[in-house]
Amino acid sequence: MLKERITAAQRIAADLHEAEFAFDDAIVKLARLAATLPTARIETRMSTMVGQDAVAKVTQAVAAAGHVRQMIADAHQALGETQKQVGLGARMFGAGLNKPPSASLAVQAPGNQNIDDSATAETARLLAR
Repeated sequence: MLKERITAAQRIAADLHEAEFAFDDAIVKLARLAATLPTARIETRMSTMVGQDAVAKVTQAVAAAGHVRQMIADAHQALGETQKQVGLGARMFGAGLNKPPSASLAVQAPGNQNIDDSATAETARLLAR
């Protein structure tokens, strides 16, 4: 029974870390796109109105990605509690990275008037592909 729990925990940890790294990579790519759009507009000497809808959508996606990343971090922390509940609290299944003290993880996600729950859910769905 212990061997099966350890194997399951290792599989969960590997998938969690893969998802965390993939999501951070997606955030980097979104941020790069968010920077490229206005840069291209400036370089081509276009009006600020050109592409404004696209810029607004991309910046909303960046904000929504921040919310989704917080959910992933919250899930990571919850899985740490689950690990203790199933009797595996003293084992390390991480990627070898240092974790901050748990009290420092309690970060309130900033509010954004331009983001609604459907935008966050849509971004999560698109980035999960």
